[in-house]
Amino acid sequence: MMRPDLAGLAAMIDQPRGIIVAGAGVDDPSAVQRLATALQWPVLADPRSGCRHLPQAVSGFDSLLRDPGFAAAHTPTVVLHLGEAPASKVLGQWLQAGAAVHVQVHSQQRIIDPLGIITERVYGQPSTVCNELAPLVGAAADGEWPARWQQAERAAQGALDDALSAEPVLTEAGVARVLSGLAVRLVVSSSMPVRDIEWFGRPGVRTVVHSNRGANGIDGVIATGIGVAAGSGEATVVHLGDVAFCHDQSSLTALASRGLPLTIVVTDNDGGGIFSFLPQATTLTHARFEQLFGTPHGTDIVALAAAHGLGACVATTAHDLQAAVADPAVAVVRVVSNREANVQQHDRLHAAVAAALR
Repeated sequence: MMRPDLAGLAAMIDQPRGIIVAGAGVDDPSAVQRLATALQWPVLADPRSGCRHLPQAVSGFDSLLRDPGFAAAHTPTVVLHLGEAPASKVLGQWLQAGAAVHVQVHSQQRIIDPLGIITERVYGQPSTVCNELAPLVGAAADGEWPARWQQAERAAQGALDDALSAEPVLTEAGVARVLSGLAVRLVVSSSMPVRDIEWFGRPGVRTVVHSNRGANGIDGVIATGIGVAAGSGEATVVHLGDVAFCHDQSSLTALASRGLPLTIVVTDNDGGGIFSFLPQATTLTHARFEQLFGTPHGTDIVALAAAHGLGACVATTAHDLQAAVADPAVAVVRVVSNREANVQQHDRLHAAVAAALR
C-alpha cells in the first residue's frame, strides 16, 4: 500500500508475540526503538540496520535460531520487516516455516520477497511508519516475551565471547568480532564477511556498516571502501576475503598517494571460503572441489599491497588487528585462515550458544 491505513495496520500487528526484523534501509533507529517499546517486541537487528545498540536488539539471532528448542518456543505470530532482509539463511527458513503475518516496510516501490512470505507491503520510510504506528499499538503488549529474547541474547553473547577468547589465534569470526566493535565505518564484502559480521559481530555498538549485496557482491569492494572514506572523511575499514581483494586489486592503484583514512583487512584462506559450508564440499572429491569452488590462487597479499606502495602486515591476534587498524602507516592487514578449520570453528561457536541456552 502506498499510504497505509494506519489504524488497520496497527490492528494487524498489535499482538504480543511479534518481532521486528531490521535490515539495511532503516533510516532512523530511534523510530524503531519507539515502536519496539510500544509493542514490547524484540528487534532482530542486521548490523547494516544501525539498530544493534537498541535495548531491544537481538544480535545473536542466527546462532539462537539454530537451536531447535529455542526456535520452536519463540515462533512469532506477526513479523514486521524493515528494509532489506538479513543474510541469515537460518532466519529465513525459520520465518518461512511459520504461519505468521508478515508486514514489510520498504522505501522502494518494488517487490522484495525472495521467500514468498510477505502478507502486506507498505512503501515508505521505515522511520515514518514506525513513528506513526507507535501511538496506536501496545494494547496487547506482554513484557515476558521480550524478556525471554533478551535473556537468550545475553547467554548467546556470553558464550561467543568465551569461545572466541579461547581460540589460540585470530579467526575469521574473531575478525568480525573485533572490527564490529571499532569506532569506524565498516565496509563488508558479500560471501562470508557480511555473514560473520551479522552472526558474530559485537552487540550494543553503533558501528556504521556498509555492504554491497547482490549478484556482484564481491566486486568493487575496495573501491566502495575508498568512496566511503573519501566521502565521509571518517576512519573506514574494509573487511573482505582474499578472492574479493584480488578481484578489485586495480583499486589499489595510486591509493598510497591519496591519504585516505582507510584500512583494508583481508581474511586470507586462499580461495572461496563460503563454498566449504555448502554440500559440494562433502560430495565432491577434494581435487574437484578445489578446482571448481575452492579456487586457490596463491597470491601473496602483503607483497601485492607493497607493490602498490601500501604498508601491510599480518595480524595473528585480536590485539595485533586492533593495533594495525589504529596505525596510519598500515593500509592492508592480512589475517591467515584455513577454510576447513573455519567451518569447524563456526560449528563450535553455534554449539557453544546452544549449550548456553540449556
